[in-house]
Amino acid sequence: MAPGTFGVEVVTPERALVSGEARSVVLRTSTGWLTVLDGHTPLIGDVVPCEVRVEQDEGSVHLAVHGGFFEVDTSPGAAEGLSEGNGPFPGLSTKVTLLAGIAELAQEIDAERAERAREAAAARVDELGGGPRGGTDADAIGEGEDLETQAARQELRRAELRLSVAGADPA
Repeated sequence: MAPGTFGVEVVTPERALVSGEARSVVLRTSTGWLTVLDGHTPLIGDVVPCEVRVEQDEGSVHLAVHGGFFEVDTSPGAAEGLSEGNGPFPGLSTKVTLLAGIAELAQEIDAERAERAREAAAARVDELGGGPRGGTDADAIGEGEDLETQAARQELRRAELRLSVAGADPA
């Protein structure tokens, strides 16, 4: 294993999307953006819908992650079978596991389908009187909106995330 790398797995109920070594993992939690490097302190947290970037020696992997949880484990043998290194202390290694209900690799996103979904969701938000919103995260959550409008707005955000990540695909 190359110095500065650690084990990483990104999994959904259907399959493992990423499994191997990484130099960094960048994701967004409910408290902000987080970059994990080899030797990071042990941590468990949530992942909010965002683009997740896994930097590997051979390039970056971009994913649209629609929420989930992550763990940074530095116990002995944490990355066994993936990438065993020295970690923060001798005998320890670092492993990041991201569990997502829905996640998509950038190169697998159908941009035309995502654009159609975005247009349909935007039309539904407008139809429900939600109109475009900007501003703070609290505004984006849809406080004070009915459930149908909130669901339409969430559908719009999912489509926009897919389009954003599909455009980030370097391939």
